[in-house]
Amino acid sequence: MHRLGRQELTDGMTLPAAYGRDGIVLMPREPHVLFAYWEVTPTLDTARHKEYGPAWPAAPLFLRVYNVDLGSAADTEINPAAGGWHIPVSHADCHYRVELGKLLPGSRFVPLASSNMVRTPRDCLSGVIDPSWKMFAFWQSKYYRRMQQGLSSYLPLYQEN
Repeated sequence: MHRLGRQELTDGMTLPAAYGRDGIVLMPREPHVLFAYWEVTPTLDTARHKEYGPAWPAAPLFLRVYNVDLGSAADTEINPAAGGWHIPVSHADCHYRVELGKLLPGSRFVPLASSNMVRTPRDCLSGVIDPSWKMFAFWQSKYYRRMQQGLSSYLPLYQEN
């Protein structure tokens, strides 16, 4: 059977640099890091320039990160040439969303795009252990030793007689 080469698979086509859609997508990368990528079309940028005047082109670009669970927001200044950004966050196991926008004089934030909401994974082991799964002997002895010393908040799911 003939194995297709890269040129045959793509038929000489490449991915476009832009898709012509305004938007931003947010993804959790790790418990304390998010990743966002976006596209802002020249049409939207021109419209905002007409709306906000000469201050618009010089205004810095920001990602406003909302921690939905805590009701807090933080701004991160980003490079205007970037199309994606890794965003450090301080709390794991929380819901986040971001807005891409410019900060005009007078600290006025003008959003260009709003993202989806994501939840970061927790940064610790689960306190629930399924009894049908076996632990390796090393971890089992270490885990139960911690329980006997009162170092764990584990509550057994069942009682053995």
